[in-house]
Amino acid sequence: MIEKVQFRNFKAYRSLDLDLEPFTVLVGPNASGKTTLLDGLRMPAMIGPLRAHAIPEQYRSFGTSQSVSLVYQGRVGGTFAEVVLSSGGNNLPSNLYGEVDHETRQRIGRANSALYAGLLAASLLRFESRKLADASYSEEQVPTVASDGTGLASTIAFLKLSHEDLFGEIESALKQVVPTVRKIRVERASVEQSSLRTIALDDQATHVAEKRTLWGNRLVLDMQGAKGVPADSVGEGTLMALGLLTVLLGPQRPKLLLLDDIELALHPVAQGKLIAVLRAIQKNDPELQIVATSHSPFILNYLQPEEIRMTFLAENGFARCEKLTAHPEFEKWKGLMSPGEFWSTVGESWIGKVPASAPHE
Repeated sequence: MIEKVQFRNFKAYRSLDLDLEPFTVLVGPNASGKTTLLDGLRMPAMIGPLRAHAIPEQYRSFGTSQSVSLVYQGRVGGTFAEVVLSSGGNNLPSNLYGEVDHETRQRIGRANSALYAGLLAASLLRFESRKLADASYSEEQVPTVASDGTGLASTIAFLKLSHEDLFGEIESALKQVVPTVRKIRVERASVEQSSLRTIALDDQATHVAEKRTLWGNRLVLDMQGAKGVPADSVGEGTLMALGLLTVLLGPQRPKLLLLDDIELALHPVAQGKLIAVLRAIQKNDPELQIVATSHSPFILNYLQPEEIRMTFLAENGFARCEKLTAHPEFEKWKGLMSPGEFWSTVGESWIGKVPASAPHE
């Protein structure tokens, strides 16, 4: 599990040490750096094996020639672990070096490898309701839900057929979040796929667009008072919650879940139920870490103040991120306001008045 990430010269963040909890929610205005933090957390999965790739130059902070670096730190089985990425390559965990005995070096190496493996398997979700609702076809042995929601129907069909216990967990969890759901069903459906076929004529290659119709699956839900409701007629929040639960409870469960807009278009009461379900999933899978963004004060009311991070874009164009508990008057007001009320009252402008550490050079 990641305990801290150091951002240096990464897009809008010149210098930031971001502490993370098992469940962390980022809040703040639009374009204040929340998505940038998620991008930093998924960078290992984006660039591939260590030592082989560097952080792309497009992530370098504007106006600096200094190298970009991301340092991920945590503990694996009680051993401190560290993974370092930079724009210059040679991405090595620094804690492998030093005067340590062979056994300690091996233990640290295993911890670093385990931390890196979790980062590689991070799942970033930015669902689109239309893609969640679409019928889908998969030739994969184990279908999965894509970052935008594509493939949900195929994944549910696979689980219902081959992992009935997991399907039951997903259906039960969805009913807790959206009590009007009665049953999740799948039906056969035609899926149109487009592809390019290459034809060689007179030593010249011509690309011809082809379309073919395949038989896949579509989602149908039985709801309170209405049976057989097609997925594209189900509420957006219900589909979003189903997609999230399928990722978390499916056969390929991530250890690090990055989620844009955790409220998922859900009613405020359902938002609270979703947080309760996510905490129950984490209790059964203690290695699961969730980092999400939100614009909902209702979500914050179901969190501990220590789990909330606030982002702010300063006048110089650089982003800041602070703990909600770092507000100068937090101790005075914490017993009188819920976290959501406190955030709605104080906003984020106070972050610009709190001294920041000097940019790393």
